[in-house]
Amino acid sequence: MPRQWLPLFPLNVVLFPHMPLPLHVFEPRYRQMIADCLEEGHSFGVVAIREGTEVGPANPYDVGTLAKIVRIDRLDDGRMNLLVMGASRFEILGTADDRPYLRGQIRIIPEAGDDLDATAQLTETTAMAFQQYSNLLRQLVGQKVDKAEPPMEPELLSYLIAAALNLQVPEKQTLLAERRTDSRLLLELRILRKEILLLKQMVAHAAAAGTVRTSLN
Repeated sequence: MPRQWLPLFPLNVVLFPHMPLPLHVFEPRYRQMIADCLEEGHSFGVVAIREGTEVGPANPYDVGTLAKIVRIDRLDDGRMNLLVMGASRFEILGTADDRPYLRGQIRIIPEAGDDLDATAQLTETTAMAFQQYSNLLRQLVGQKVDKAEPPMEPELLSYLIAAALNLQVPEKQTLLAERRTDSRLLLELRILRKEILLLKQMVAHAAAAGTVRTSLN
């Protein structure tokens, strides 16, 4: 795969392909980064922070996600609110600090193991588990059941679940870095099954206390 240089935005979050992410840009270095991206006609990469802070020096993980700018709302004082959408994943091969912001030499990571026929049963099983997980969460907070079915396209489903799961950054980063869609779905299915058991216990406890409905119908 060809290599290219890309501005990097280290954050304490993981951006997944196909998923939206709102960003508030206030530091001068990142305001300059966005200006450079718009002037030069390219995007930037969102990378989760392995060590460091968002407002200081940061050592990012090796795998990040291209961020496509969907909307920019400029504020009077020069700050801006962005809405970006995750695109392709990339691997950082090297970094440079020749600009106020970090840049990385990157290589796009192709998605593997996303054949619909080969992963059909796994996709269906994981989608059903995700729907059960989501509705248990809704029941726990007294919301109505969402009868809409999750997407059955394996790659999209895997990233939707990864973004929705309540995990710490290192755990989410593991899901992002997984090279194969089917392997990512398997990891998520294991997590979902554990979370479902826990949520069922929480719902039962709340129902006994009279603070939640017990029916998913």
